[in-house]
Parts: sequence; C-alpha cells; structure tokens
Amino acid sequence: MLAAGLLAALSYGAGAGLYAVLLWGGVPLAGLFTACRAVRRGLNNYLAWLAPAPCLFGAHYLLWGFSPNPGAGLLTAFLSLVGAAAGEVLNQREKARHQR
Repeated sequence: MLAAGLLAALSYGAGAGLYAVLLWGGVPLAGLFTACRAVRRGLNNYLAWLAPAPCLFGAHYLLWGFSPNPGAGLLTAFLSLVGAAAGEVLNQREKARHQR
C-alpha cells in the first residue's frame, strides 16, 4: 500500500487528471484488494483495513510534506474495510465448504 500511495503522490507533478484518477480510484481499489488478500492469508479482519489509509497519508507527507485530500483517505479506509469484510466472508465460506 505504501507503493500505491507513493505512486499516487508522484503523479501529483504529472498532471491533475492522472493524480485524481490514482488518488480517488487507484489507491482505494488497491486498499480493497490488499485488505481482502491480507485477510485471506490469515491476518485478522479487524486489523487488515487499518494500514491502507495511513500509508496513503504517510507517502504523501514523506514525498511532498503535506497530506492529500482527506476524502480520498476516508474512501480508501472505507473500501479497505469492505475488502477486509469480503476476505472474512470468503474465508468462512471456504471453511464451511470443507466441513461438508
């Protein structure tokens, strides 16, 4: 997630359109995917959604000295929460399938 945050932060200098697409689309979707994968691999679902948003803010602050739009961070946190929940549901379905 730190790499996704750095990629979005680096695109700040490349143009407003690319930056907006990565900040509002790419990073939140990466948070959804990484949180789901982390839960599928065994991380607690209550912990998996916490890292993506701070990684986004940390990458921006490390590179530029300021944070991105807080709405993008909230969207990233929300989609990461959805991804962690989806990973937990997939784990439970797999466990129930093996018990039959």
